[in-house]
Amino acid sequence: MMVLDIESLKDAKITLTLIFVNVLMFVFFSVALPQENILLFVQINRNVITNHEFWRLFTSLFFHGDILHLFSNMLGLLIFGATVENNQTISNPKYLIIYFISGLIGNLFTLILLPLDAISLGASGAIFGLIGVAFIIVATDSPPLLFYAIFYIAYFVVASFAPGINLWAHIFGLLGGIIFGYFFYVRKRKVRLAY
Repeated sequence: MMVLDIESLKDAKITLTLIFVNVLMFVFFSVALPQENILLFVQINRNVITNHEFWRLFTSLFFHGDILHLFSNMLGLLIFGATVENNQTISNPKYLIIYFISGLIGNLFTLILLPLDAISLGASGAIFGLIGVAFIIVATDSPPLLFYAIFYIAYFVVASFAPGINLWAHIFGLLGGIIFGYFFYVRKRKVRLAY
């Protein structure tokens, strides 16, 4: 069940570390270095394709456009990351796989579906992956809460249609998380119940 309290936050060490790294990158690149240096790390579709700068699909997960972008992503990471991380069925390595692969899936579909001049940055795809896993956990363990989980996800997806938000990273990160949730949670739970 998705209950967040101070004790569960203390146990969410990977989530807190990811938040720390994101905030550190934001402060370092906003204060210590000229703003144009961020363009070396964010996803610029043209650079990824023509210059084979594939690292941008990964590094862009740690950069945010402004303080509000950072805050909203880190709040989502705190809530959904701690929920997934504190679930006994999802191991720490699986949590990291979910986070990074969901983010990469979102960025790959950004590369495919947005124009060459598109620029994308932020951890949203990775966080939507965690939202997808949290949805699977609720759907499996707490069916009475399923309506609320669907409403919550629908809210986030509708908010993704706002200008300047990368809808594709959100949708495909979420789908990646739902798939990971099935394989890492539902299937493992079925195997445990069979024994």
